[in-house]
Amino acid sequence: MTIPETHQVYRGLTLDPFQKEALQYIDEGHSVLVAAPTGVGKTLVADYVIERMFRQGGRVVYTAPIKALSNQKFKEFKAHVGEEAVGILTGDVVVNPDAPILIMTTEIFRNLLQQDPERIADVRYVIFDEIHYIDDPQRGSVWEESLIFMPPQMRFLGLSATIPNVDQLAAWITAVQGSPVKTVTHYERIVPLKHHLYERSLGITTLKRVIRRAASHQAKLASMPPWERGKLPVTSHADLIMDIKDDYLPCLFFTFSRRKCEVNALELGEVADFLSTEQKEHAEAIITEVENRYPKITSGRWNSLYRLLKKGIGYHHAGMLPALKDIVEELFTQRLLPVLYCTETFAVGLNFPCKTVCFEASTKWDGTSFRTISNREYFQMAGRAGRRGIDDVGYAFTLVNLSYFDPTEFPTMKESDIEPLQSQFSLTYNSILNLIHNYDQEDIHRILGQNFATYQASEARRRVLAELAKIEEGLQQYCPHLDADSCPVVQDKLRRKRSQLKKRLRDKPNSRTRRRLRSQLAEIDERLAKADPVTCTAEERSRCRRDSKEFRKLDNRRQKLQVRSAELDPQQRYIREFQDKKRLLEALGYIQEDQLTTAGLFASQIHGQELLVTELFMEGLLHEYSIPQLAAVLVSVGYEPRKNEIRHKHRLPFSPVKRSVMRLRAMEEQFVGYSQVEFHDHLAPLVYRWTEGEAFSQLMDEASIDEGDVVYAIRRGIDLMRQIRSAVKEDASLRTKMADAITRMDRDQVSIWL
Repeated sequence: MTIPETHQVYRGLTLDPFQKEALQYIDEGHSVLVAAPTGVGKTLVADYVIERMFRQGGRVVYTAPIKALSNQKFKEFKAHVGEEAVGILTGDVVVNPDAPILIMTTEIFRNLLQQDPERIADVRYVIFDEIHYIDDPQRGSVWEESLIFMPPQMRFLGLSATIPNVDQLAAWITAVQGSPVKTVTHYERIVPLKHHLYERSLGITTLKRVIRRAASHQAKLASMPPWERGKLPVTSHADLIMDIKDDYLPCLFFTFSRRKCEVNALELGEVADFLSTEQKEHAEAIITEVENRYPKITSGRWNSLYRLLKKGIGYHHAGMLPALKDIVEELFTQRLLPVLYCTETFAVGLNFPCKTVCFEASTKWDGTSFRTISNREYFQMAGRAGRRGIDDVGYAFTLVNLSYFDPTEFPTMKESDIEPLQSQFSLTYNSILNLIHNYDQEDIHRILGQNFATYQASEARRRVLAELAKIEEGLQQYCPHLDADSCPVVQDKLRRKRSQLKKRLRDKPNSRTRRRLRSQLAEIDERLAKADPVTCTAEERSRCRRDSKEFRKLDNRRQKLQVRSAELDPQQRYIREFQDKKRLLEALGYIQEDQLTTAGLFASQIHGQELLVTELFMEGLLHEYSIPQLAAVLVSVGYEPRKNEIRHKHRLPFSPVKRSVMRLRAMEEQFVGYSQVEFHDHLAPLVYRWTEGEAFSQLMDEASIDEGDVVYAIRRGIDLMRQIRSAVKEDASLRTKMADAITRMDRDQVSIWL
């Protein structure tokens, strides 16, 4: 491809070949899928699309998987093209929704395609950042539905971390959208990445050396009495930091536990201080500046965190107040946090490069069990190491505990081993209702076959059928009666078996064995009676005896492939799921004669726990509850308590809600075979008090969970209220009630401060 001179430099940066290629495809009007390692400059391609569309007077949508990334991009794009040109829609916040450049979560974009397509009909380009989220088990369907329902004139730019099956993803999107998708891949990092393990007695080391040391260590453990084993020194995060502090900072230290993030930071703060007097003053000024953007910080963790930040040590996780996370992020950006302990969410999209990435463990709790982090997860985090134009090399270190060392619990640390994307497509009730509302039966069946899961399975099925055809062809060379009851060789075997069984019967076995032998004899007699023997020469019989083993092996393979071929038909699975869920929706009265009823139209505009929310609406409970009660119940809808979270007792009138929950769960089990209805009122009394005007600090005095989780739960409730308000356009009183509830909930620490 010939790259025009104008594409050699952009924003003062000399472009890499993959960036030039992507920009050229965009100029030619193509949809483009860019797959490249973290930190090599994929975002620059998105910036180019946005500025190009803006200059041409077109509209562009930028979607992200997390609200924090949407908020960050909102600030960035405003700085580039001006505040009036950029809007944001995330469920949390709506600013300038008719702007030519719209930032939104992928869920919002999918919802607009289904419910208000006219609103984005003039959008020319959609940017899907972190498009590899398509295989996220909880949310992957959102990306698939967005790509399936995009109008044909709309183009897209997909930005992804390195994935081995990027061409398969592009081929699927091409098939769905009917226009070619260009793929741009880049496999080399701008800053090379070196991977090491770390153990206090070995220092910075390799897996081979650790395996040798672990063998002797575990032999030593076996020879020690149990009470002595706990006295052996264990490699800690502080050991690693103090070992690398002179040459490898700043670093992100990934810890798969919020509590450990904080504990580790506090422990390091007892022995280390990384900032000079001048840097401390600079950090103080930044903290004050960010603090002034928010209401007064009343967090119980603020005083101790503040002391750590003045030493160049911080922590970051989802349980923190947004103000605290903002302060930490700003200090890290300004290179005033040489050590930051964080959870893996810090690695998603947000642009915070560093010199080194450390891992406290190679396993994590995934909600069900401890498992080894995948290679993709590893590189999503490790890829932050190495700052372009600053570092010659980026470094990744993983801590090792010799007492529990298992070499199989480490990712391979090879980018060539990153796992391919797998579709996680599933049908929600909302999707089914919108399909019925917008399409006829023929189109619905076509759409159900357009998902990525069906495409992947179809490819696999073609390979299975090709192998099956070869085996069928190979089986043709054998005698057609080989291994059949009509074959003389098989008949001889049956008769010998029959003689053996009769002999065993004559030995007078016990009654149980006798019954079994007689049953086997009867089966052989029946097979011999039904068989129509063929006549074979001695030579043919000899050949059949020689071929029997190989024939049986091929035939077994054929049977397995036939079963696998039947399994690889996901379209039928989705059609069955569609029909089962449709029958449930009909039983609930949401669909009548393939038309949506009032309840169905309402549910089609609710995303998440739509059955329960619709039942609350249809039963009049949303009208009956007071505003604080309404807030408490809607925050409880779909709320997922953390492990060991304490439920705050209350006397709120939730009995009708719980009856609806039980009824819906029973109906789902009956029609679908499982239930997804969730209602947990752990935070209900706190939300009630918040909506009545109580201060956030008073709530947290009694809360059993992190303050960031309380904020997140209330914001989810606000998002749900906005959906309900939009769905009840004809119900002025309920719309007003929802607006009042939102106003009373969306204040102080819970508000979004952009």
